[in-house]
Amino acid sequence: MVLKDEWLPEAREDLNAELEYVLSEFGVHAAENVYRKVVEYIDNLRHFPNLGKFWGDIVYKGNEVRILSLRQTSLIYCICGKRLLIIALWNNRRDDRNIKTMIQSR
Repeated sequence: MVLKDEWLPEAREDLNAELEYVLSEFGVHAAENVYRKVVEYIDNLRHFPNLGKFWGDIVYKGNEVRILSLRQTSLIYCICGKRLLIIALWNNRRDDRNIKTMIQSR
C-alpha cells in the first residue's frame, strides 16, 4: 500500500527555511539538490514507511514518531493510517534534545 503524504504547515515552513538557507549560502544548484533529495526520500517513505527509525518515546497524537536522516537534515514523521504525516524537517546540527518539545508544540 502506498501512503499519501501530508505535511503539517510547520513542516512546510521548515522546508522553506532550509531551502532559503541553502540558497543564500550555497546557491541555486545546491538548493535544487536539497529539494530533490527531500522529494525522493518522501516518495521512498510513501512506499516503505518503516525505513525511518523510532525516535525514543516520542509520539504525535498517539502515533509513534520516526526519523529518517538525509545527511544534514532529518525528516520527522509518523504513520497515521494510510497517511504519511510529515511533522518536521530538522537540521541535524541543532541540539536534538529539543525535538520532543518541538513536536509536542505542533
